Amino acid sequence: MAEEIACSPLEAEQAIEHLKEMGLLVPAPAHPSGYQAVRPGNALSRLMSLERELTEGWIRERTHRQEQILSLLREFPLHTGPTPEATIDLLPGGAAVNDFIEEHTLQAREQEQAMHPGGVPPVELVDEMIHRDVAALRQGVRLQAIYAHHLAAVPHLHEYLTEVSRYGADVRVAPAVPLRMLVIDDDLAILPMDPHDTARGAFAIRSHQVIGALRAVFRFHWAAAAPLAASSERQEVNNLLSPSEKMVIHMMAMGTKDEAIARQLGVSTRTLSRKISQLLERLSVQTRFQAAVKLTRAGVLDITDTPVRDLAS
Repeated sequence: MAEEIACSPLEAEQAIEHLKEMGLLVPAPAHPSGYQAVRPGNALSRLMSLERELTEGWIRERTHRQEQILSLLREFPLHTGPTPEATIDLLPGGAAVNDFIEEHTLQAREQEQAMHPGGVPPVELVDEMIHRDVAALRQGVRLQAIYAHHLAAVPHLHEYLTEVSRYGADVRVAPAVPLRMLVIDDDLAILPMDPHDTARGAFAIRSHQVIGALRAVFRFHWAAAAPLAASSERQEVNNLLSPSEKMVIHMMAMGTKDEAIARQLGVSTRTLSRKISQLLERLSVQTRFQAAVKLTRAGVLDITDTPVRDLAS
């Protein structure tokens, strides 16, 4: 055959194999070449019929496997993780909350995260608070707390925060803290029933899912808060500003134009520009934007809603 079609025996063998795969040649022992040619239309019909049989067989096998899987799942349900359950205990009144916190902070194993928007503890409790927190720190518990700026300015509370910081507590301050919150390990969160009246009591929540969400809230405010040392800087910056300068800064932060500020102060725009230049020099900054950043970090100015274009001028 190779001689008849002018090719090598290997090429002839490869061509035959290819035609057999395509269904265009079928074995025929009675034929001199050992094969019989098949019309292309017939070969295509045979291939389509074979493909249909294979597909139907695959579908039958797939259906059978699905039935087996469903049967197993009915007999042995899968549990991919802990069932999301939550328990909530009501702590009526401030005394019940304090007793609960005192008991469970002693049981902390890894960390405590707290936020304090307001409410100054009595001065007579400072020593007890220091003793409790230092004991937890010595046992390897990590303490993180965010306090509102005005709390850190209270002398006896500032003394407490400074002391526990010396032993390793991480304390930060912020112009505003949204609510009082305490999270202990991954087991327990304590939230006020009424954020505006903590004396009404609190909820003690045990839920991994809820605590995960509260930790995300804490991390958000932690990233925006400043180290405790910033409270001292705040006082220093405050001492640098006169009442009229504070008014100028807040008016600039609200986007008020220099002409309007000058009219409010009863001075010319040139005098106002000179006052602003002197203020920037005392703050050791070069631009109004830098001044705004420094005053915000110190807690003197809240520029949350301040147009950037007015600070950058």
